[in-house]
Amino acid sequence: MKKNQFLFSFVILCSLVFAGKLEAQITLTSADMPKVGNKVVYGHDTVHTSVSKLTAPMMGSSITWNYSSLPTTYRDTDAFVNPASTPYGTKYPTATVADTVYGSVGYTYFDVTVGSSTVVGAVQKLQGYKAGTTFNPAILQMNLPGNYGNISGGVSNGIVPPFPVKYGPFDSARATLKVTYQDTIAAWGSLITPFYSSTYNVLCQMHYELDIDSVYLRDSTSKTWALLVAQKTKVHQYRWYANGIGSALAVVSMDTANKNVTSVEWYDGYPNSINELSQQHNTLVYPNPCNGQINFWYNGQNAQYAYVYDMEGRELKQSEIREGKTTLTTSAYPAGIYLYHITDKSGNIIDAGKFTVIQ
Repeated sequence: MKKNQFLFSFVILCSLVFAGKLEAQITLTSADMPKVGNKVVYGHDTVHTSVSKLTAPMMGSSITWNYSSLPTTYRDTDAFVNPASTPYGTKYPTATVADTVYGSVGYTYFDVTVGSSTVVGAVQKLQGYKAGTTFNPAILQMNLPGNYGNISGGVSNGIVPPFPVKYGPFDSARATLKVTYQDTIAAWGSLITPFYSSTYNVLCQMHYELDIDSVYLRDSTSKTWALLVAQKTKVHQYRWYANGIGSALAVVSMDTANKNVTSVEWYDGYPNSINELSQQHNTLVYPNPCNGQINFWYNGQNAQYAYVYDMEGRELKQSEIREGKTTLTTSAYPAGIYLYHITDKSGNIIDAGKFTVIQ
């Protein structure tokens, strides 16, 4: 899953630090993992001209990584809440905290204990329907205490139960998920971020993930299921953690070959009069991430066009929506995050969101 597809984002209890190299090798505990009640802004750099100059981070002992000069392409806000306060909390009774990003749909559910931080499940709203999965076993984010040299991994499976769609002769969709992953805390040292060039003592975790997502559609007449797509996605990330931060301080995402940097994200302060977007999206965007084409299925009235923009606001594509759906080819787009707008015939925006292209 990405933060994918499911997002392992930032909870902050920030202290003042000085710029310069810090030489302490830290240990991570449950106090450094997600906590109920925290909100944080994090910045992203997805601009090709800046991230293409980066190489895969060096691993080892007493390393200094300096990302202080990266530009901010966009920001979003992450909130960690009590699972019982969400509409789906009863589905995940072992969860201790739920994570949601403003402007995105759904929640990711974590179980944080003295011995580990795991992802037990996730929920998204698709076509106005609650589509959730429980991971069996839970996805192990990190064994605790976390120390340099720790290795963890495993295989987890999930099922998204049937939910209604309107797509040609089909009336329902369902999905199966298989996540194979391995995490190694492969480095320690100092990380300098764009947030006021702050320097942190950190551990760096190398993350590898292979996702196999299979989606099935049901014919409304014969009531039989047919495979729509079975997509394999490889995820390579480097995640830095610091004491008192909660979840990752920064993340470098790589392409599927683990050769080129595609994006960098980092802790970028607390919310301050931020326009926290509604989570009520009416567009099913699939597959997301995509690597050849992407489908927009709008569940509502008056949708006329889909527009795609890069993160600098340049319009890349316009496509007419017919019977609530349209498909766009993305094979020529560089890997990264893109924006979409759904408009009515008068050009009014009736829905908007983001999707990711991988190569």
